[in-house]
Amino acid sequence: MIARLFAPACLACLACLAACGPSRPDLASRISAEGRAAEFPELVPLAPLLRTSDALLPRSAARDGASLEARAADLRRRAALLRQMDL
Repeated sequence: MIARLFAPACLACLACLAACGPSRPDLASRISAEGRAAEFPELVPLAPLLRTSDALLPRSAARDGASLEARAADLRRRAALLRQMDL
């Protein structure tokens, strides 16, 4: 019995809360006259774009790993220099 009364009341409260939210901005008024007069962009087929993305070579894990190891060694060297300083 209470559930039958509670559900519509809850729905009404949620509808009131949604109505109290901020209004949507008027995006059409933000478009300049130049933008309205511009032509639509040219549509490009998707298949050639996907083929070029598949042709990209994967990154070399060995090269990236060596770079990270060099950076870590440099950070360790700098940390050792900072530890030797009198602060």
